Amino acid sequence: MDRTYKKIQEGIENFEDIEDKMNSAGTAAQKEKQEADLKTQIKKLQRLRDQLKTWQTASDIKDKAPIVEHRRLIEVVCHLPLTAHVSLGCMARLIESQKFV
Repeated sequence: MDRTYKKIQEGIENFEDIEDKMNSAGTAAQKEKQEADLKTQIKKLQRLRDQLKTWQTASDIKDKAPIVEHRRLIEVVCHLPLTAHVSLGCMARLIESQKFV
């Protein structure tokens, strides 16, 4: 599970990097390539989210709080419009403060 959590954090960081490159792209062709890369990264994160969903329903896993938190991180990143993207640190603070629903 720790390996998956690490992949999720790396995936979110990659997402943010690609998003920054896309926003600073000079030409339409560069922007389109970055958008394609972004879609690929979203698909990777969604696959990881599906794994978390499976673990969330497993009866042999007792502490499900980290699973729920990482699932929420992925859902926030993948479902916000690109211009309203929230950094990983902000999302973590939202979850910790219980303001994220």
